[in-house]
Amino acid sequence: MTLPGDAHLPWHGDGDAVLRAVAPFLGIKVPPVPVSEQVTGMLDELSAREKEVLGLVAQGLSDSQIAERLVISPHTVHRHVANILAKLRLPTRAAAAARAAGAGLL
Repeated sequence: MTLPGDAHLPWHGDGDAVLRAVAPFLGIKVPPVPVSEQVTGMLDELSAREKEVLGLVAQGLSDSQIAERLVISPHTVHRHVANILAKLRLPTRAAAAARAAGAGLL
């Protein structure tokens, strides 16, 4: 299991993630993280602008429509969407829209 970031000391950052990563090797059973907490944690990786773009994607707007609304170029919107998909580890805009809806971003 790969943990995000570069500081994996149990006393620095998300100690629960470290515990979940090493628990199987120690023979410890740890309850799974609720999906709502997983979603919230992943959305925390997004910038404020990326969250704004994700909300508009979830509303069904195209890159051009988002660009017009935010007064930025369509290429910039395309980059934001690509970054959102990469950070959330999702394959499509539809999956990102579903994640936004599940997290109450709409």
